Amino acid sequence: MILQKPDGTAWELANGPEKLSRRAKLPGARVFDLAAAALRKARAAGLTPLERLPLALPASWCVNSPADSRALRRWTLPPEREVWQALVELFEEPRSGPLDAEAKDALLAALPVIAPEPRGVEAVSKVLALLVPDAVPLLPRPAVTFLLGADAPLDARAFVAAVDWFGAAVEQAREVLSGWAAGHTEAPIEAAQVLDRLLWFDSEGHRHFSP
Repeated sequence: MILQKPDGTAWELANGPEKLSRRAKLPGARVFDLAAAALRKARAAGLTPLERLPLALPASWCVNSPADSRALRRWTLPPEREVWQALVELFEEPRSGPLDAEAKDALLAALPVIAPEPRGVEAVSKVLALLVPDAVPLLPRPAVTFLLGADAPLDARAFVAAVDWFGAAVEQAREVLSGWAAGHTEAPIEAAQVLDRLLWFDSEGHRHFSP
């Protein structure tokens, strides 16, 4: 399966089951996946975004979130708590493919409020990848560079561009991704999460493993 990245280069999705299995052997990665599955059940059971947010914040550390405990505390208090609620609700809205203009504008306005620090966008992505895993991938610097190019800043516009591409890419590759998700036994994951894990593996995760 070949996907076109936002920077104009091609990305071949290959060896998905092996890469997923290798990643799942990393303790933090597996616990992160289990936390995402538990939060998916919590959402289905009726827990609101603000009830799920405190559960996602510490779990984001399983994948090396750069947010410190002071940032996590700040995110659970007004006014930033309400910004988080709006973000989660935005991504919980059913959609297929890219973001619309209204959603992009909302993200560009919200992210600087809760993520003014260096690497703040990365930290936000690692919480949203737990709360709305079908819509938001993990966006550390290597993933942003892999998708958008070496000169792309790690800011709100990069977040919007990456998430916009992610939604369309999941739809394009859904059949392949769903097949790999169904065969993954270490933790429950779905199609979008498979693409996210492969993005991590191909952008930086491969360094953890022998060839």
